[in-house]
Amino acid sequence: MLTKEDFQAKAFKFVQELAGDLSNDKFELPGFPDVVMRLHKTLTDESSAVADIVKLISSEPALSARLIQLANSAAFNADGREMTDPRAAIQRLGFNVVRSTATNFAVNQLQQQEWLKPVRPQMAKIWRRSNAVAASCYAVAEIVDGVRSDEALASGLFHQMGNLYLLARAHRDGLPVVDNPEWDEVVAGWHTTIARAILENWGLPASIADAVENQDGIIDEESGDFLNMTLLARLLSAAKLSDTIQNEPAVAQPGWAALLVDVRMNGVSFAELLERGRDKIEVVSNTIS
Repeated sequence: MLTKEDFQAKAFKFVQELAGDLSNDKFELPGFPDVVMRLHKTLTDESSAVADIVKLISSEPALSARLIQLANSAAFNADGREMTDPRAAIQRLGFNVVRSTATNFAVNQLQQQEWLKPVRPQMAKIWRRSNAVAASCYAVAEIVDGVRSDEALASGLFHQMGNLYLLARAHRDGLPVVDNPEWDEVVAGWHTTIARAILENWGLPASIADAVENQDGIIDEESGDFLNMTLLARLLSAAKLSDTIQNEPAVAQPGWAALLVDVRMNGVSFAELLERGRDKIEVVSNTIS
């Protein structure tokens, strides 16, 4: 049994090594389907054509079917025209939603792998939050001027990627992470930095990477005035805070609800925007989960 000091030393070394791997383009999420990793790289490569992306997605029939299903869902099919092939689905959804869908598909596969069985409850909790926050971000972005809904969806879905990555790698490397408060402290201190490194490695837009890194801006005393955050970062931070208050009462601090009251976008309170988008949030949440 590791002492608290020994664990902290091992965990710190572990995270430093991960950060070094990411900065040297050695990113590896254990158990992630190779097709999804290649898809992220292909979407980043400016020389790639839509045909390359279609070919890659079509190599994984379950992912291809999922994208077509999503393109025809109430959340994304505003004109009612049915799509039947991956190319049309990609064009309707856009690259950021394709990225998000592929990653969601990958995580669902990841959760089924036997070696991750001991940490499945933690993974499920991470991905529940990711999907819930993504749905809120998407619905509010459709109401608020100045934020792209596809980027809002991606920022919500990817905001816990650092947490997921740390969990999978630490478990594989034998670090005790289940019901370990010391591990929770490590994650709290590092997961946003790791998440940004992952998104940069995957070539996601800088606006999404910035929002993910600043996802706790509203409650972070060192971040200064949250009004100086980008609108996308403020949206993500507010959606995450709202979800935490509602679904993680043991984690939420007494003053957080008051902080959320002060969050406004285009002059409208975040609470009112959430209420306006309630039906859309439910539709998107049911669609992407």
